[in-house]
Amino acid sequence: MSFDAPALKQLALRFRNDTVSTPVFVSDVLREAIISGVLSAHSLIRQDSVADVLVVSKIPVREALRTLEGENLVQFERNRGARVLPGSIEEMNEIFELRKILEPHLLRQSIPNLTPRDTREAHSLVEQEAISNDPEKLGQLNRQFHEVILSGARDTLGYRFLSILYNASERYLRLHRRESESRSRSNTEHRKLADACLAQDGALASELLLQHLEAARLVIHGKLVADLPHS
Repeated sequence: MSFDAPALKQLALRFRNDTVSTPVFVSDVLREAIISGVLSAHSLIRQDSVADVLVVSKIPVREALRTLEGENLVQFERNRGARVLPGSIEEMNEIFELRKILEPHLLRQSIPNLTPRDTREAHSLVEQEAISNDPEKLGQLNRQFHEVILSGARDTLGYRFLSILYNASERYLRLHRRESESRSRSNTEHRKLADACLAQDGALASELLLQHLEAARLVIHGKLVADLPHS
């Protein structure tokens, strides 16, 4: 496996948490390593190498890689390990099309069950976004905002799929957060969404969420096209 072992160890320090299981810890570290480029596209991840660097056994490493396989971040190769999959425009479009179907549906179910505390938290997250310039923090706030407004549907089958879609989205959403204009627009859209949730207007909130996801998809699509090699 070709990677920066010290960088992977630094990620391990960031994600080490006694409240999560070892497979979750390993998957969090490897996911961030892939998204951040510590593990580059097409590189081979060997379980024993990861186990040595993270000071864990190979069993949780294999479990973690299976999780990442489900998020389409790696692909197992027979008797070799797992290889990091590159992102693509096609994958990004599929992820956001799925989110555009699932999230507005869940939001309509969620809004009647949201508590005043939930809507206060949503507005608080919007305010924190507005004053933050830390890309990592903004990523956390964005995910927390979407999870909060959809939390009234947490007992549904559809809600269980959100984590997979959010994890798969992250490598693309980092492109969206590169520019202040995109961050500002997203914050404005979140504010309108929070207001619609507070007003218990499920139809408006669902439409706003659909528009919000499509706006992000278009920005990311443009950046991915611009990054393509030109002959």
